[in-house]
Amino acid sequence: MTSWRQLISDLLPKGRVARGIVTLASGTAAAQAVTVCAMPIVTRLYTPAQIGVISLFLAFFNFWAPALSLRYEYALLNAQDDAESHVVNRLAVLCVAVTSVLSMPVLASLHYAGVLGFGLLPWWAPIATVPILFGYGQFMVCRSWGLRAGVVRHITKSTMARSAANAVTRIGMGALGAGVPGLFAAELAGAWGSAAALYRSVHEHFASSRPAQISWEMLKVTMKRYVKFPALETPSTFVNQLAMTLPVPMIASLYGPTAAGWFGLARAMVGIPNTQIGAAVGDVFQMELARAVVEGDRARGRRLFYKMMIKLSLFGLVPMAGVMLLGPWLMPVIFGPAWREAGWIAAAIAPWLYVALIVSSLSRLLSVLQAQEYKLLYDMVAVLLFIGAFMAARHFRWSLLPMVACLSVTAVFSYLIYLAVLVGVVESRLVAK
Repeated sequence: MTSWRQLISDLLPKGRVARGIVTLASGTAAAQAVTVCAMPIVTRLYTPAQIGVISLFLAFFNFWAPALSLRYEYALLNAQDDAESHVVNRLAVLCVAVTSVLSMPVLASLHYAGVLGFGLLPWWAPIATVPILFGYGQFMVCRSWGLRAGVVRHITKSTMARSAANAVTRIGMGALGAGVPGLFAAELAGAWGSAAALYRSVHEHFASSRPAQISWEMLKVTMKRYVKFPALETPSTFVNQLAMTLPVPMIASLYGPTAAGWFGLARAMVGIPNTQIGAAVGDVFQMELARAVVEGDRARGRRLFYKMMIKLSLFGLVPMAGVMLLGPWLMPVIFGPAWREAGWIAAAIAPWLYVALIVSSLSRLLSVLQAQEYKLLYDMVAVLLFIGAFMAARHFRWSLLPMVACLSVTAVFSYLIYLAVLVGVVESRLVAK
C-alpha cells in the first residue's frame, strides 16, 4: 500500500526539494496528529467560551509573533556565509528580546480599551505574553538557522516537542480544572519546549564558524545590508497578520467568546494542511529559490515556482472538498455537541484556507528577491477588505454564519490578488537573461 509520504512525494518536484518537504512535513504531520488527537479531549475539558478566550490571545500572538525578529530570521537564509549568519542570528535574537517586552503594553492597551473583544482577556494576559513570545521567538530564529544548516530532522523533532508540550499541558491542566490559566500555561510550555529541543543542535552545527567576537559595528553593517527586512517586510508582516487575525476579535466583539471559540476551533482544524504541508513547502521553496538566485539560475527558480503552484493546487482540493461535505456532520461527533456550529464554520472557510495554502507558501519568493514592497501593498488591500466585511456585518446585523461566509469570500478574493502580484514578480525578475 502506498504511504502518505509517497503520495506527497509524488505530488512534488523530485530530488532534494521533495525530500526536504517530505522530511519537514512528516514531523509536522506527527505534531498535528498529537494536536488533533488531543482536541476531542480538550473540547470536553474546556468550554467554548474558554477556548474563545485563548483564541483571542492567539489572535494577538499570531499578529505579533511573525515580526518578533523584525524578519531577520529570513535574512539568515540570505547570509553570504556561515560567519555572517552568526551576526544575523545575534541581531535577530536581540530584536526578539525587545519586541517580546514591547508586546506587553500593546496588549494591555487593547485589554484596557476593550477593543475588538480584547477586554474579555484576563488582566494578567499582557504579562503572560512576554515569556510566551520570547520562547517562541527563540524557536523561530533557531528554525531558520537550522534550515540554513540543513538539520531538517532536528527541526521536525522540535515541532513535535512543541505540539506534545502544548497538548499534554492542556489536558493535564484541564483535568485539574485550571480553565483559562491552564490554556495559557500550555502556550508557555509549547513555546519553550520547542526552543529547547532545537537550540543546542543548531548552535553546535555552527560552532566552528563562530567569529571571535561580534561587535556593534558588525551588527550595524549587517543591519544596513538587510535593511529591507525590518523596513519593508516587518510592516508588511504586521499588516498581513492583522488581516489574518482580525476575524477572531471581530467575531468576539459581534457575537461573544463562544462564537470566537467555534471559529477558532474550525480554523485550527481546517488549517491543518496549511500548517502541515504549506509551511514545509514554503521553507523548502525558499531555500531552493535562494540557491537558484545565488547561482544565477533564474530560469530554474521560475520553473520551481510554477511547479509548486500546480502541485499545491491539486493537493489542496481533496481536503477542501472533504471539509465542505463532511465538516458539519463530523465536528459535533468528534468534539462534542457544543461544537456543532464549528462544523458549519469549517465548511464556510474551507475555500479561504485552500487558497491560503497555495499563495502563502509561494509568497516566500518576495523575501528571497527582496521585493517586499509588493507584499506591503497587497496586505493593505487585504486589511481594508476585511474591515469592509466587518462593517457590513455590523450594519446589516448579519448572524454568525453569513458573517463568516463574507469573510471567506473576501479572503479568497484578496489571496487571488496576491497570487497575481506573485506571478508578476516572477515574470519580471525570474526570466532568464
